[in-house]
Amino acid sequence: MQAQALQDEVLAILADVTGTDAVRQQPDLLLYDSGLLDSLGTVTLMAEFEERLGVAIAPSAFDRADWATPARMVADVTRRCGR
Repeated sequence: MQAQALQDEVLAILADVTGTDAVRQQPDLLLYDSGLLDSLGTVTLMAEFEERLGVAIAPSAFDRADWATPARMVADVTRRCGR
């Protein structure tokens, strides 16, 4: 998957889980501080990333700071995909 396509898919999954397209337009939106993401949403994202992108993220390997914003999440998932 190309880098742009991967970014678009991560943001699409994030928008599905959070229920808002704001995550696509605001790369520095604070996801946890704004209440858009919580622990259940985080687990849901992990499952969706594994199902749709083939990248498994164990809860023990998760760092909330790496997913604090949409931009950070895209960077983390891209790194985990080896891109």
